[in-house]
Amino acid sequence: MADLKFEDLALQYVLTDESDQEREISQKAAAKIKESTNSRLTVGQWVASINRWIQPADDSSDDDFIARAKALDFLASTLEVLRRNNTPLKPDQVKLQVTFFGSLFSSDHRGGVTASAKALRHLVSMKAFQPTLGNDILERACKLGDDFKLQTPATRLQLYELFLDLLRDPAVANDLEYQHGSTCGFMIGLLDLCRNERDPYNLMKWFETLKIFLQNFSPSPDITLEVFKTYSAYFPISLRASATPSGITAEDLKGAVRSCFAAHYRVANQAIPFLISKLDQGDAVTVAVKVDILQSLDACLTQYEHPKQSVVPFVDQIWSSLKYEVRNGENPDTIKATLKVISSLTRRLDTDELGSFLASAWRDIVDDLSNPTYTASAGRLLVAIIGASVSSFAAIIPQALSHIQTELKHTKSSSHQQELLTLLDSILAVRSHLVDSLKDAVETEKGSVQLKDELFGDTLFFEIYLPIWEGSLVSQTPVEQVGILKKVMEGLATLVGQQSSGGQPSNRLCTDSTCERIFGWLADPPIACPLEARKFNELITDRESNQDIRDAAAIALRKAVPLYPPAFQMLLQQYLSSIKLAYQVRADSQDLALGIKHVATTLCEVGCLDISSAGHQLSNPVSLINTLLEGLLWMLSQQASPRYWTAFVSSIHPAVLQSLASLSKQAPSSPESASQGVTREWYAQFKKHIENGGAPQIDLDKSGNPELTSKALEGIGADGTDTLRQFSTYCLWVVEQLYRRFTAVDYRTEKTHCKRWDIGLAKDFWRGSRQLARRQEVCLLQMARLADEQDVCLHQIGLLAASVVRALSADEQRTLMLDEHVFDFFHTFEGDNFRPVPERIGISDLAQCRSAPLSMGILQGLHPGVLKPSAHFVFLEDVCFILTAPDTTCSDATRAALDMIFTILSNKILVKDKESSQKQLEVQQTMIHTFTELWDKSEGASLDKYTALPIFRSILHFLAGDVARFQTRPDQNQLLTTICANAPSDPKMGRLLAKSFDVLVSPKECLDKENHAIRKRLSGEWLYFQAVRPYLQDCFPSPDGDIDETRAVNRAVAVFAILKHLRYEQYASDIGTIVRVAIRSLATLAVDDGEMDACLGVLLHVLERDADALREHLAGLIAGVAAVYDAARNAPANSTALTAENAREVKARRKEASLCRKRALKFFQRLPGAYEARYLVPYRRQLLRPLSTACGDEVREIRRTALMARQAWDALA
Repeated sequence: MADLKFEDLALQYVLTDESDQEREISQKAAAKIKESTNSRLTVGQWVASINRWIQPADDSSDDDFIARAKALDFLASTLEVLRRNNTPLKPDQVKLQVTFFGSLFSSDHRGGVTASAKALRHLVSMKAFQPTLGNDILERACKLGDDFKLQTPATRLQLYELFLDLLRDPAVANDLEYQHGSTCGFMIGLLDLCRNERDPYNLMKWFETLKIFLQNFSPSPDITLEVFKTYSAYFPISLRASATPSGITAEDLKGAVRSCFAAHYRVANQAIPFLISKLDQGDAVTVAVKVDILQSLDACLTQYEHPKQSVVPFVDQIWSSLKYEVRNGENPDTIKATLKVISSLTRRLDTDELGSFLASAWRDIVDDLSNPTYTASAGRLLVAIIGASVSSFAAIIPQALSHIQTELKHTKSSSHQQELLTLLDSILAVRSHLVDSLKDAVETEKGSVQLKDELFGDTLFFEIYLPIWEGSLVSQTPVEQVGILKKVMEGLATLVGQQSSGGQPSNRLCTDSTCERIFGWLADPPIACPLEARKFNELITDRESNQDIRDAAAIALRKAVPLYPPAFQMLLQQYLSSIKLAYQVRADSQDLALGIKHVATTLCEVGCLDISSAGHQLSNPVSLINTLLEGLLWMLSQQASPRYWTAFVSSIHPAVLQSLASLSKQAPSSPESASQGVTREWYAQFKKHIENGGAPQIDLDKSGNPELTSKALEGIGADGTDTLRQFSTYCLWVVEQLYRRFTAVDYRTEKTHCKRWDIGLAKDFWRGSRQLARRQEVCLLQMARLADEQDVCLHQIGLLAASVVRALSADEQRTLMLDEHVFDFFHTFEGDNFRPVPERIGISDLAQCRSAPLSMGILQGLHPGVLKPSAHFVFLEDVCFILTAPDTTCSDATRAALDMIFTILSNKILVKDKESSQKQLEVQQTMIHTFTELWDKSEGASLDKYTALPIFRSILHFLAGDVARFQTRPDQNQLLTTICANAPSDPKMGRLLAKSFDVLVSPKECLDKENHAIRKRLSGEWLYFQAVRPYLQDCFPSPDGDIDETRAVNRAVAVFAILKHLRYEQYASDIGTIVRVAIRSLATLAVDDGEMDACLGVLLHVLERDADALREHLAGLIAGVAAVYDAARNAPANSTALTAENAREVKARRKEASLCRKRALKFFQRLPGAYEARYLVPYRRQLLRPLSTACGDEVREIRRTALMARQAWDALA
């Protein structure tokens, strides 16, 4: 270091272009200065090291300027390191360098400005910097004169940063104030220097400089005016688009200018009149500019100190201008900004000024409130004023309420009434907000006089709301009263939450009797009326109007219940009583069960949509679920139809889902409770606690008390138990009850005297069947309908169980032995002799396996690691045996549940060892054998499609779970290979089997991630390469005859059945071949059974993702799709095989044909947007006629699509 010379370092710095090397050289120079024993000599040598570049040559070139700038930057960078390392320099050394760098502003405009500004910034921040030097720096910088604007934006930025550093330094600011006084001569030079700045980033710094000057100095009025003129000249400011964006937005610039307007109250005399004059220019001001003006005015009113001097003199001027912006305004953004200004103005006024302003404002507002044309705008002004402060509210609200009451009595206009009621609701909302602000305030006035408590609560209810409500029910113009009733409901919902404004704790202003009366009104339209099949007002016959009232009442309840928590129990009691009343009158009605579910959904939205953190979070959801259990228990006691069971069970499900979702978003009450899971012992105590606390026990026919159950849960939560944990275990307890209630244990003693058990359906199922059997007029169709309703109920219970079980962790599921409850349905047994033995693990064969949905529900929610391979492989084999047996007689609903079980087990049973792998291979071999037999029997015509097809689809369900977690070993995929190779080739049933291939990849709830299914990321791609790509060529007949037309069509059906569920990226590599298969299939696939719909769906997907892949085939595609539309339009008429006896199949085929027509038209609609006109014009004439014909399609939605397609092709002309 001692041998290193500063001249060498300077030369290295000038020659390098690498920032890292520049930094390293600067650090070396700074270290040499720091380590020097004679700093004065060393600093002199360091400064002198750039002399060779400072001395100007006779023929100075651009290279000389660049080198000189780089040399000066060497000094500046060294100073930066010295400052950062706190290396001290002597005051005279700092002063000398300030003089040197400052002189460059007037002598070296091209090479030295940037480095000089940078160096001076570092010198200003050093401890040895003398405040008196600040004025010298500013004077020397101002000598740049007109050369300032010739500098680059980056150079000017360094100067703006320098100015800011000087004005921010308190010592420098004090010295400038001392030297210049109120004349602030240095500022005149800066204003002249920077007046024409246009760079966005530099403007941000310049506006900040002006703001700091106004805040930290005391300029004379003349100087203040000059500064104001400088920044106001930019107002309103905008930002042009630039090829090199600075990162500064227009909003940033507006905010910077705004901060100058609001910087100090001394500019109020210029700023406020200036802004008002801009605002009063009328239509010449755009909405964006007007909002900017109003926001700037609001900033001034909010931030100015000494409001008596800065705000009060302009109150009348501001109000006179702004009131018309609201009164005659049309743009909501402008109105909103104006109201904010008025509120800020009101807030800054003291008692005397406030009284004068309110008197003046009320004179303008009161007339407009009486005028229906201006009531809404006057109401906005009033709300802005009263919401500004407690004082303004208390001062004006008595006369406002009195006037509103008078107008409501005398006005004949329903729209005027609605506007007044809206205003009243806003007043109540403002008052609630002010009460909350008083709670948070450190010091508040005592006494209820603050917010006029005596005018609200029961007083407001009886004087205003009660007369209007009663009058609307007997009005001779009931339709006009609908809007009034909706507004009354909104107001009542806010009224029940009004609290006293004085003292703590706050008391509710409405008495309990008034609150109960209000909730009785609000509960009638959405709860009692739908259940009792009556109209809210018999005079209102319009169905849409009645629905509007119901919706408005539901919204009001959602708003009011959190404000008055006891109301939810009232709603639940009303719900149950209305159900019992309605059932006695119309038990056979098909609509009552649907109404029970719809009203329960409304109650769920009211009580569970947003579980508040205040109070006990589980009160509402638990009370709702318990009430639904009570209703279910009552229906069972009445031996009601199973559709009523389903209504209550399916109503519990959304309440569970919504509450679990809300609780999951909230953080656990403590880390300990979050980490602690449910144990078997804790769960046993939990069940005992809530059962003793009054919870209904539907499995024991015991009714309960919902309110007591909520209190019992509060007691459990008192020990710090996590709320989510409480609720999830409570829901599991509910599921247990439902499982035990709807199933029964059948104990048997076999010939070998071995005791065993089996589980079938409960007596509730057989009671209904026996009742039907006693009736002579009963038919098989009624028996079948009853069984279907029962199966639907079991399926809903299973889905509920899945949602509850999946909310538990794997450890909790394992601890609670939920994998065993798949078989025993939570029943307890008479001693250990009745525990299940391995050979009895499986689906109960009692009642034709109808309990399968219950097993499915638990399985669907289990984590894969919870399933025990030793037991569940036995279960899998049992399910396989049932589903592949030709003589299985289970219902369609039961078979669907068994198929889901098949999918879940194939997906979730972990194959970790050789034994498990062998078990899985054995199951696959069984199904391969079954499939082979089916194929052989099909060829021999000894097995009909109604037997073979369900078995084949069950095999595909097994493969669907296996494919989702695919394994790459060939021996593990023998079943898939066999099915894909042989099924579509079957000459008789191949087409039916091929259409079923969509089962492999169609969405299944049991394979969703939220149900803990094992899904590998590349499962779709893997299936494509296993089941589609190897067989694409088989979609065309082969010349040698190995693949005939029938097999080719069957293979195409299978291909599109899979592709319609895959993403485009998963098959894009073979898109050329796939498009050719699609074009051929347009003429070969059926249009009325889903085959063509799958093909068109794939084509639409390709058109959306990669239109170029279809461009070369447009002629064939357009002709083919047009032919598809014609065939689909005539499909029902051509289906001669269909008769009236199979009306369901006719309806299904017509639906499929309509889907084909819609997809065909959608394809034509999207073509003009995908290609340039030159590619489509040749086909325009041949398409316009078919599209015109399609505009008369019998289905409205298809007509709409046809019209849009016709318009798109018309535009090509």
